[in-house]
Amino acid sequence: MVSQVSFYDDVKRFTAKTNELCDELEKRVNDGIGVVDKDAARILVTGCPMAIPNWKLHSIVETLNASIVIEESCIGTRGFSDLVEPKGDSMNDLLKALVDRYSKITCACFTPNVERLDTVVQLAKDYKVDGVIYYTLQNCTTYNIEAIKIEKALKKHQFPMLKIEDDYGMSQAQIETRVEAFLEMIQARK
Repeated sequence: MVSQVSFYDDVKRFTAKTNELCDELEKRVNDGIGVVDKDAARILVTGCPMAIPNWKLHSIVETLNASIVIEESCIGTRGFSDLVEPKGDSMNDLLKALVDRYSKITCACFTPNVERLDTVVQLAKDYKVDGVIYYTLQNCTTYNIEAIKIEKALKKHQFPMLKIEDDYGMSQAQIETRVEAFLEMIQARK
């Protein structure tokens, strides 16, 4: 949510509030105060971006005592990975740097996208996740098709995946039931 708010908020206010949040979180870490139990399932969320106010999946996961430790999407890690590194001062150098950066985006909309499979698996390893929730919106064909590839790549590395297909509606009951069963399966594996 912090990443998304950065698109809308006043830069100075956002920076000040983000620094306050980081200070608070650092203090909580130092004091051993967490939002969930220490042995709670660690979840990676990937798939379609979830624009504000569509945060029901995050709310459900955290209410069920699990922790989303990384979100791989264009409103998650993709927004600040592979940052632009200009190698010169001319307009052509700057434009080339932008093109190079955007050529590295690993999105379901771009093919071939073996890099995206590798990225999701690597993030799962790096963040020591217990499972992956792949979220897609109804009628989002590129993400629906990609889910099959992502699941196969994760399975090779022993990461379980739950695919959630949803709309922007506020209904949560079915998602909550599926996430709860997924988390129970993860806990049984530990």
